[in-house]
Amino acid sequence: MTTLRGTVVRAGRAIERFAEHRAAAWAVFATGLAVYGFVSLALPLQAGRDLPRYLLDYAQLFDAHVVFPMAILQRTPGTPVVVGTLLEAGPLVAEVGFAVLYALSLVAWFCVARRYGPYAAVATAVALLAYPSYVLLFHELASDALFAAAFALVALLVVRVAEAPTLGRSVALGLGIVGLVLARPVGQALVLLGLVPLVAAHGARARAVAAAGFAAAIVLPLLALSGHNAIRADDFAVVRGGSASLLFRTFVADRIVRPENGTASEDLARAVSRELLANEPYRSRGIDLQTFFSSGSSRMNDDFVVLSDRTWGWDDDYRHLARAAREAIRAHPGTYARGVTRDVWRLLLWPVYAPVEEVDSQAAPRPAGARVEASTSPPAGDDLIPSSREAPYISTPDGRIREVWTSADDHGFVFRDAVDQEGAAALDREVNGLLDGLGQREQHPALVRLVNELSRLYPRPFMWLVVGIVAVAWRRPRGFAVPAALAGAALLVMVSTSLAVYAVAEYAAPVVPAFVLLATAGALGRRSA
Repeated sequence: MTTLRGTVVRAGRAIERFAEHRAAAWAVFATGLAVYGFVSLALPLQAGRDLPRYLLDYAQLFDAHVVFPMAILQRTPGTPVVVGTLLEAGPLVAEVGFAVLYALSLVAWFCVARRYGPYAAVATAVALLAYPSYVLLFHELASDALFAAAFALVALLVVRVAEAPTLGRSVALGLGIVGLVLARPVGQALVLLGLVPLVAAHGARARAVAAAGFAAAIVLPLLALSGHNAIRADDFAVVRGGSASLLFRTFVADRIVRPENGTASEDLARAVSRELLANEPYRSRGIDLQTFFSSGSSRMNDDFVVLSDRTWGWDDDYRHLARAAREAIRAHPGTYARGVTRDVWRLLLWPVYAPVEEVDSQAAPRPAGARVEASTSPPAGDDLIPSSREAPYISTPDGRIREVWTSADDHGFVFRDAVDQEGAAALDREVNGLLDGLGQREQHPALVRLVNELSRLYPRPFMWLVVGIVAVAWRRPRGFAVPAALAGAALLVMVSTSLAVYAVAEYAAPVVPAFVLLATAGALGRRSA
């Protein structure tokens, strides 16, 4: 027994020496690169969700003439710029870049956890290095990996400003929140983290200075982005259509948008009958109002964008669609609340799985970009029509670009101005050129299945959250307010996302490290005196 006790004590001291050594962060960084490299043997870097749209945004972001203003307005520019710049340098550079982002994210969480003791720091690093969903995020060129990296940086900035709420650190935290917004618009919800410097500062003057620095760091860059969008794409907004963000959930996921819900819904139904159902691809398939509104089709939902811009005008900014969504929620509050609750639970439950290329000769090969995941499959109604009548990103203030159907299945863009037609062709070539470099390396299905099995076996996000809440309540570790605030921010991201869309595992994985931190700091952090 004495020998065992001595071994445990020596191991504990070794962990303390390692965690407190300045080389510890470099060790975490190097180990992160090794983990990323191992997973890359199984799964090379691949296109993530909506990558062509991000690249379309990137390809025209600095052009003198904007062909598709909606491509710029529908997404914030952080992901397009980072992903596009990396792909310009080549697929290998992009993969190395995402590997470095992954390793730096681990280092950031390690440095945050080190504030709560060496055991919490090492446990956090080990837990995240062993977390398959987290490394899989960084094997897809999408906003998820960049949001994960930005959230890790914000966590480090939060703990620093909590330690010393100076003007400089408050400004840095504000800029970190801007980085989250530029990666994914839902980051706007985390402006609430500005309460940290307010609470941490002592005295009215210190609080005023910290609050002013934080606010200026957020407002000025987002005002600049809105001004850019107003000049280049005719809409003074960070992203266009935020007022109608609830429509996707109410129409596609919950299927509660119905003509009888209210006056805005009746107006929407009349516009759908007149502009959509009387034309292809709806007319030849006999789709009526009942089928349309009960379909849950994301393709039909896409048609609302151009329909709204042409029926109620570009300057309406989808306020009519937003009213229809609110009418749906008021008419069916229980259905909406159950749907949101269900999807928050799914985000707390689901792991990320990598797509597997099937090699069974009896089965049709799966496309390299196909998904095999524990999230939802595409909406069932999407097989009712081959495509939306008009792609949302072609909408313009003056309607100069249209998508014309020449039969029940054939359609294409028609440009009023030759300069737009030439510009669109150039954009297609540029986007396709950036995409051509991806998918040249084959994955190893057996290794991918191993990674997916590890992902299935890894503790689910809600488990870390429950352990953290219980541990913090029981032990009251020193400084537990910051891990609790970060876990609350992670939950806020999940709830905010679920209010507007259905659950996808990749929406949750970027913020799950906050739950891991809460558990490790709660269970292993230094206790208050």
